[in-house]
Amino acid sequence: MEKNIVHIVPQVEVKVIECGPLRIGGHIRILLPDGTVLVKRRTFICRCGRSKRGIFCDGSHAL
Repeated sequence: MEKNIVHIVPQVEVKVIECGPLRIGGHIRILLPDGTVLVKRRTFICRCGRSKRGIFCDGSHAL
């Protein structure tokens, strides 16, 4: 039976950083409201709303 087990390797990993941003790693495609498509290997998404870089964390939460 064990040979029928399929091991899945995650393509995207999301890590919630305590009192910080979401760290998203893997092969990701980000679609922005203006239609721009960004392809990244890793990014940090702001959760506090203070970032001057839009959705991307700039460390403002630490101030």
